[in-house]
Amino acid sequence: MEDDTEVARSIAIPRLTRSRQANHSSSAAANGNTDTNTIINNPNAGMVVTRIEDILGQIIEALAAGQELSIPFSARRLSRRAANAQPEEVHFPGRNQQEAVKFARILLILQLSHDALVSGTILTKRHIFYQHQDLFEKQGQVDDLVDDIAFTLGVGRGDLNIVAASKGVLAGPLTIHLHDGSTLNPCSGDLGVAIPTVQSISSVNVQSIKWVLVVEKDAVFRSLCSSQFWQTSMFGPGVLVTKAKGFPDLTTRSFLNYVHTRHPQLPLLGLCDYDPDGIQILRCYRYGSERLNHEADLGIPALQWLGITSAHLSRDHAGTSLRNYESPSQVPITSIQCRDPVTYLTGRERATAISTLKKIHQYSPNDFEVSELRRELQVMTLLGFKAEIEWLDDAGNLCSWLDGEIGEALISDAF
Repeated sequence: MEDDTEVARSIAIPRLTRSRQANHSSSAAANGNTDTNTIINNPNAGMVVTRIEDILGQIIEALAAGQELSIPFSARRLSRRAANAQPEEVHFPGRNQQEAVKFARILLILQLSHDALVSGTILTKRHIFYQHQDLFEKQGQVDDLVDDIAFTLGVGRGDLNIVAASKGVLAGPLTIHLHDGSTLNPCSGDLGVAIPTVQSISSVNVQSIKWVLVVEKDAVFRSLCSSQFWQTSMFGPGVLVTKAKGFPDLTTRSFLNYVHTRHPQLPLLGLCDYDPDGIQILRCYRYGSERLNHEADLGIPALQWLGITSAHLSRDHAGTSLRNYESPSQVPITSIQCRDPVTYLTGRERATAISTLKKIHQYSPNDFEVSELRRELQVMTLLGFKAEIEWLDDAGNLCSWLDGEIGEALISDAF
């Protein structure tokens, strides 16, 4: 036990004492230079630096007095279970090895965040893990602690100048200007470019954009990019956005919220599978994540669900609504041109649907978008069916189907 504690002490204490000296010089330099945050724009940097320095100062005082060290810490999951949960503390050397190591990990992240805030740079959680594998056994430990520290300080993760490595990608004729003076052109590559953090963006030019399509699946996104649908759509140029796998990450959601806040007239459209996971992803884009509910409101309730919905499962060929535009007939997903258009829900998916229905009850029952999600989940659970958007792509009908659906959405927005 003593040996393990000494390992944690050797990791934490020397860095703390060195950092405290560096903090004074860094802060002094920052005070003499009003252009410290030249790479990103973080309006809360000063507040967060002050809170971190208060914690570091208390540790230094306890260290000088020979007292046990402590850091205030509140885990998000515990606070969700108990609304009146009191802030906890992590001590060093603590009750056991686990607490000593946890203290060292939290202290390191606080120091790295402080340095990034003072220098105006951004750290990724992935960078923290790979640069400090002597302290972290797996990436998830960094991820959880960063979010818990932000929760403890009462700020968002981005306010720590620590972000997740970009997982979102976008393609289309928009121009993104960054604070460092560089420019991103998402239509220059075959498969788009990584979405930058909002803190690094100075402005986004969407002058020629008619729509933004958020795609759940990376495979569908790649297919649309290869056909340059963002350029060839009959309803004008648009932007394709995807988060490669799983639920939307904070960077992607922040970017979409940034664009929508500054350009509310620009239609945001969602393309998801007709299954409980697809609806969960759409719900996350619209209303945010329970796991990160301490973050600033990044929801986009205005995100329209383009498909797939239950209506597409029963639409027949005569139901085309764009014949006035001389477009190809809309292809229903149940067309004989599609292979195996629907499959049965699994037990896990049924459980996910029921869980999502319960969560949706917390939203306004009079909200049309909320009613839409609830209705589709109820129909899906009753029928026991699901459908994936790739089937349209397999049949070669995805682009024409999207043209029809985007046209309907744009026309409805005009009235």
